[in-house]
Amino acid sequence: MNSREIEEFLSELKAYWISNDIPNVTEKGAQFLKDMIKIKKPKNILEIWTANWYSTIQMWIVAQKIWTKITTIEFSPLSRKQALNNFKTVWFDNFINSLEWNALDIIPTLEEKYDFIFIDWMKKRYLDFLNLIWDKTESWWVIILDDVIKFKHKMENFYEFLKEKNIKYNLLPIDEDDGVILLVR
Repeated sequence: MNSREIEEFLSELKAYWISNDIPNVTEKGAQFLKDMIKIKKPKNILEIWTANWYSTIQMWIVAQKIWTKITTIEFSPLSRKQALNNFKTVWFDNFINSLEWNALDIIPTLEEKYDFIFIDWMKKRYLDFLNLIWDKTESWWVIILDDVIKFKHKMENFYEFLKEKNIKYNLLPIDEDDGVILLVR
């Protein structure tokens, strides 16, 4: 598929998830991810929660140009099946490591180190994800957590942890009603 065909497919995919009320990263969120990948040039990306791979495809558009690996985790067998089909459609299926299960159980078993991590699942468990991925990171890394403004009430322990540990973060309102937390080391 050429880039125009991929963009058309992504438009169809977006229309599908909007009409079926499937939560996904917004276009502005996807652009932010792509921009961060262009800037940081990571070698190994971990995505926690895939849905139908809209965000993964968006990241891969940039990541493939710098020979980046992507590992993505999806809890729902149905969503993962849709995601795998979507990736086959755009011919990216051989380049992504797709894992199906609860990320809280899978992350401790991962043997690789990651320098770019995108988390967009179970806001109330963001602190658990963060604690699990600390030892899975390279010496420098980027961690992006999505939907941190409108779901702040689900993340009180996460914000308390950042404050207690004096962890510097950037809260970026990238959408009209929401934003991301950016952690960089």
